[in-house]
Amino acid sequence: MSLHHLRICLEQNPSDFTQILISDINKISNVSLSSFANVSELDSLSSETPSVVFLWKDSQILEKQKLLFEKLPSVPYILLSDSEITKQELNDFAHPTRLYLCKESYSEKLLSLMLDFAERFVSDMTRSFEFDRMKERIAILENVFEESLDILIQVDPSTKHIIGINKQALSALGYEKEEIIGKDFSFLIPPVSDDEDTEFQGSLIAGSALITKTGDIIPTESSFRLFTASGKMAIWATFRDISERKKAQEQVKTQKAFYEFILDNIDSDISVLDSSFNYEYLNPVLIADEEIRKWIYQKNDKDVALKLNLPDEFSEKRKKFLEIALSKNENVQFEELIQDVSDTKKYLLRKYIPIEDSESGKRRIISYGVDITDRKIAEERISYLAYYDSLTGLANRTLFIDHSNQALKNHKTSQTLLAFYFFDIDNFKFINDSLGHTKGDMLLQMVGARLKRLLTEVDTVARFGGDEFAILKVDIENKGKAAEFAQKVFDILSQPFHITGRDLYTTISMGIALSPNDGISALELLKNADMAMYKAKELGRSNFKFYTNELILRSEKRLYIENSLRKALQNNELCLFFQPQISMETDKVCGAEALIRWKHPERGWVPPVEFIPVAEDTGMIESIGEWVLEEACRLKKSWNENNLNGFNVSINVSGKQLMKNNWAHKVQSTIENFNLKAEEIELELTESSIMENPERSIESFRYLSGLGIKVSIDDFGTGYSSLSYLKKIDADVLKIDRSFVMDLEQNEDDQAICRAIINMAVSLGMEVIAEGVENEVQRNVLKNFGCHIIQGYYYSKPLPTEDFVEFVKKINHST
Repeated sequence: MSLHHLRICLEQNPSDFTQILISDINKISNVSLSSFANVSELDSLSSETPSVVFLWKDSQILEKQKLLFEKLPSVPYILLSDSEITKQELNDFAHPTRLYLCKESYSEKLLSLMLDFAERFVSDMTRSFEFDRMKERIAILENVFEESLDILIQVDPSTKHIIGINKQALSALGYEKEEIIGKDFSFLIPPVSDDEDTEFQGSLIAGSALITKTGDIIPTESSFRLFTASGKMAIWATFRDISERKKAQEQVKTQKAFYEFILDNIDSDISVLDSSFNYEYLNPVLIADEEIRKWIYQKNDKDVALKLNLPDEFSEKRKKFLEIALSKNENVQFEELIQDVSDTKKYLLRKYIPIEDSESGKRRIISYGVDITDRKIAEERISYLAYYDSLTGLANRTLFIDHSNQALKNHKTSQTLLAFYFFDIDNFKFINDSLGHTKGDMLLQMVGARLKRLLTEVDTVARFGGDEFAILKVDIENKGKAAEFAQKVFDILSQPFHITGRDLYTTISMGIALSPNDGISALELLKNADMAMYKAKELGRSNFKFYTNELILRSEKRLYIENSLRKALQNNELCLFFQPQISMETDKVCGAEALIRWKHPERGWVPPVEFIPVAEDTGMIESIGEWVLEEACRLKKSWNENNLNGFNVSINVSGKQLMKNNWAHKVQSTIENFNLKAEEIELELTESSIMENPERSIESFRYLSGLGIKVSIDDFGTGYSSLSYLKKIDADVLKIDRSFVMDLEQNEDDQAICRAIINMAVSLGMEVIAEGVENEVQRNVLKNFGCHIIQGYYYSKPLPTEDFVEFVKKINHST
C-alpha cells in the first residue's frame, strides 16, 4: 500500500496492540508516525500535511474527543480498543466517520482501508474549508466593494464598458445602476482644460475627476488595478472624492494670499530666516526694491550689509541676538539704529521669534521690526527738554542744579569761590502785557544769547522759567571779582534790544551768593541768591545785592508772617479802622478811609507795612481785599440804618485784584447786596498799581465810574504821574501823598508841587484830598491852595469802628 503522504499520530498505550500497529504502519510508504501522551501535544500539527490521530478508548476518551474537535476540527481520528466496540460506544466515542480498530477483528488490510478512507476524508475536508474561505473572501470583497466610501468602478479593458459599480459611486454620480452598467467609462470623465491646477500633480492622474449626472465636477484622487473576474481581465478603478480637500486647499491658497497681502502691506518689516540665518521670506517694508528682495533669498545679514553699504556692526549685532534666540528657544528683543550712506537714521525695535515645524522638526526664526524713529526722536526731545529750556536753549533748573552740585563737589581749593547769580527782568510782565507774548519771548531769547557770550565753557547759565535766570561762575577770586562780573551782566543787558523795528531797554534785579561762605549745596545757594535778589528789588530794582545773614532773618520773619496771616484769615483776626476825612468847606466828616488792621494773638498789632507786601506776594491780598470790601459795606449799611450818614467810605484796592477778570462785577454785586448807593463807596488805587496793568485798570474803572462809584488815585506824584492815563481812567479824586505835606510849612518846593496838583485837579473837575496833615499850619496852607478835603492826625488817627462812630457824631453834631 502506498499513500500520497500521511502523518499518523498514535496515542501511547502499554497494550501489545500498540506494537502491532506500529509495526504495520512502518510498512506503509509515505507515512510518518509519531506518538503522543496528551492531546495538547498535537497543537503543532500542520494543516498543510494530511494527518490522522489514533485515540484509545479509555475513561478519558470524551475529554480527548472534545479537545481534538476544538483544536483540530479538520483532523479525523481512529478509535482503538483491545476489545470489541459496541454500537453505542461507536456513537458516543468514535469520529463521525465511525473509523475504529479493535484487536480481535484487526488485520493489516483493515488498517490500510482505514488509512485510505482517512486520507480521502482529509482531502475532502481541506477542499471544503478552502471553498468556504474563498466564499468568505468573496463576500468580504463584495461587501468592501459595495460599502466602500470611495467611488469604485469595474471596467472591461477591451471595450472600456462599465461592468460593475458600487453604491457610493451611484450616490455620488446620481445614476441608477441600470443607467450606467454597459456604458463607456469615458462618459464619466470631464474634459481636461489646459490651465487645470497642477499644484498637486505629483499625487494625481491627469483627468482624475468625474462628472455627475447633473454636470457637476467631482475632483478625485484615483488609482487603477487589473484583476481577473470570471476568467476575464478587468480594471478596478478607485476614485476618492477630494472635494473637501480641494476646498481646504483653496482656502489655504486664499488665506496664504490674504496673509501675504497683509505682510506685504503692514507698516512693520517681517522676514523669515532658516536655522542658518539665511532669508526665506521678507516683505517690502524691509527692502522696497523687488530685485534686491529676490537677490536676498538664501542670503544672510552679512551679505545684506555688504550689498547696502551698512556697517559691520549691523550684521554682528543681529547675529548675536539670532544665536541667543535659537540656542535658548526664546523671544529676543533689542533696538537697532540703521544709518545708510546718506546719513539717514532709522531706529527699529527688532524682535526674533524662534519657531519649529511640528512635522518636519525644521527650525526657523521670524524677524519682526517696528519703526520707532518718531518715538526715539520724541524721547531725545523729551530728554533735551528735561535738561534744557525749549525757548532759549539754555540749561534749565534741573541741569543747572546738576552742574552746580558737580562744581561744588569738584571745588577743593579755598583760593577761589563759586558765584551763584540769580536775577529777573524788571517789569517784564508789563513788557509782556503791553507788547505781547511773542515779543516777550523774543526778548528772553535775546537775553539768553547775550548771556552765553559772557561765559566760559566751565560756567553755566540757565533759565528757570518766566523771566528768571541763573548763572554759575566758577573760580571767582574774591567778592570784588564777583561784583565785576555782575556789572558785565548789567552792562550787556542794558544795551537796547532791537525787536521788530523798535528798541527795547531793560533792567534787571540780581542777587549773588558765594560758596562756601553762603552755603554748601546748590539749592541753599540758589535760595540765598533769590533772597538777595528780592532785597535788590526792595531797594529800587536795577541793581544787585550780595547775600548776607540778615537776609535769612528777614526771610524767616517773612515766612512766619505768611503762615500767621493765613491763620488770621481763618481765625477772624483782621479788623477795619477808619480815618476821618474832613471837608474844608463844612468842617464835617465827609468821608473815611477804611484801613485794615491785624491783631496777632501773640505779637499784638502787626503794622500793615509788614503784612500787606506779604499778602500781595502770596496772592492772599485777593481774599483780604474781598473781605475788606464786604466788611466796609456791611458797616456802612449798619451806619445808614442808624442814621449815621452823610459821608462815603474809601476802600484801598490792590493791583493784584485788578488782574481778576470779574473784579469790577464783584464790586458791583457786593454794593448791591448791601443796598448801598454807588456814590457812598470810593475805591482807591495807587499810580504804581494802575501801571501794572493800565489797560485792565482803565477798563475796570470806566465800568465802575459808569455805575456812579467814585475812583480815587492814591499817592499821586510819587509814581508815573501819567496825565494821559489819569484822563483815561476818569478818576474823581486825587490824593496828595504825605511826602509832599510833611514839610509843607517850610519847604517851598513841596508848596509848589501841592499847589500845582490842586490846580491841575480842579481844572480837570476832580476833588483833592491831602494825606498826612498833622498841624494847623499845614491845614491852612492846603485850604488856601484850594484843597477840598484834609486827612491826617491833625483831626484824627485811624480809629476802631466804635471810636470812629463817636467821632463822627461829635464832629458832625458840633458843627
